[in-house]
Amino acid sequence: MLNVRLKGFKKYHRINVTLLKFLDLIPKLPQEKILTENSLRRIVASDVISQVNVPHFSRSAMDGYAVRSEDTFGSSPHNPKVLKVTEKISAAETSTKQINFKETIQVSTGSPIPKGADAVIKLENIEKIENSIEVHFPVTPGQNISKIGEDVKKGNLLLSKGHSIRPQDIALLLVCGITELSVTKQPRIAIFPTGSELVRPGQTPKIGKVIESNSYSIAALCSLYGGIPTRFDVVPDDPKALLNAIEKGTTFDIITFSGGTSVGEYDLLPSVINSYKEGKIFAHGFAIRPGSPTAIGFVNNIPIFCLPGFPVATMISFSIFVRPTIRVMLGTKLDPRPFIYAELTKKIPSALGRRDFVRVTIEQKNGRILATPTRLKGSGIISSMVKSDGIIEIPEDVEGLEKGTTVTVRLFPTW
Repeated sequence: MLNVRLKGFKKYHRINVTLLKFLDLIPKLPQEKILTENSLRRIVASDVISQVNVPHFSRSAMDGYAVRSEDTFGSSPHNPKVLKVTEKISAAETSTKQINFKETIQVSTGSPIPKGADAVIKLENIEKIENSIEVHFPVTPGQNISKIGEDVKKGNLLLSKGHSIRPQDIALLLVCGITELSVTKQPRIAIFPTGSELVRPGQTPKIGKVIESNSYSIAALCSLYGGIPTRFDVVPDDPKALLNAIEKGTTFDIITFSGGTSVGEYDLLPSVINSYKEGKIFAHGFAIRPGSPTAIGFVNNIPIFCLPGFPVATMISFSIFVRPTIRVMLGTKLDPRPFIYAELTKKIPSALGRRDFVRVTIEQKNGRILATPTRLKGSGIISSMVKSDGIIEIPEDVEGLEKGTTVTVRLFPTW
C-alpha cells in the first residue's frame, strides 16, 4: 500500500545521522573587527587575552583609613590605638605623603593606597576625635585592599573562541582596554514564504486564503541565533517563480523557504531545486514530528532549507536544521538554549522509529518542577507555541514516555 507521506521522497531520514553529515559540509564564515561596545551576542573569533592587570594599582576596597597594620595590633574597644590623620583623599586622587608610625590617611572606595600603608580600616571600626582616630579593632596586612591584578591578571584568558558576547563581557573587555574585537561575520539569510494561498499581514483573508506569518517568525529566529535575515515577498506555486527566488537567494549565505515541500500537487520546491544548476537536495523527509517533509540541500554550495508550511512545524524545523547551520558558520555551540529537568505530569504516546518534539508548559509545585504537554498539538496551532514554555524530545527508539518520567526541557528564549 502506498504511504502518501513518502510521496516526493524515498525514505525517512534520521536526523542524528543525516544532520551531522550535512553540518560537516557547512563552511565557517570569515572574521571581522567591530567596536566592543557594539558586540552584544556576537561570536568571538579567537581567544581574547588580557594585556593589562586590573586593577593596575592597589586600591582601597571601601571607605576608611589607610594604615600600617602593625600600628593596629592589640587594639580593642577597651584599648584603642590612636592614629594621627595626615590627609584625606578621594577615589580620583593620589597621595604624595608617606604613612609613618602611628599615622593614617582617610581614603575612599577606589583610592590608591598611600605609600607605607598595607591595610584599610573600615569606618565602623574607628572613632574620629578631631585630627585623630581611635582604632577599636586590629587589621591584618592586605585587609580591605584590592591588589594589583586581583580582578584580572595580565595574560589571563578573558573570552574563549566561540563565546557569545554578553553585557558583562563588554564591561570586562572595556575595563581591560579592549575597544575593538574580532568576531565571526554573521550569516546573511534569505527568507522566502511560498504558497499562492498566502496574503500579507494586515489584509483580511478571503475563504481559502491564509495570512503569511512564517517569514516573520523565521526572521526573528535568525536574529536570535546570530543571523542577518532578509524577508522577501510571497512566492507563488510556480516553478519559474521558485527558480527566480532561488537565483535571488544565491547572493546570501543561507536560503530558507517555508511551504511547498510536502506531498501535495503544488509542493514543487524539492524538484525545482534539483533542476537548478548546481542545485541538489541532500535529504528530503525526516523521521520527526512535526516537520517530517523538511528538505535540506545546497545551491551553488549555499545551504538551502525547505521548511514545512504549518507555522509550528516551521519553527521547530528551523530549530532542528537551520539553527545549528547558523551556529556552525559562526563557530559556536550548536544549541545555546537553556534547559531544565522536569517531571512529566501525563503520559505521552510516541511511535518507534520517529523523533517527536513535544510542546510543554512548566510549573513549580511543592518543590517539584512539572512539565505538562500542551492540549492542542497540531502543526498549525500557533497559540500552542505561545502558551508553551519549551520542548521535550522523544527519541526514535523510545515508545512514548510514562507519567512521572524525568525529562529534559529545552526552554524557549524569554529575552
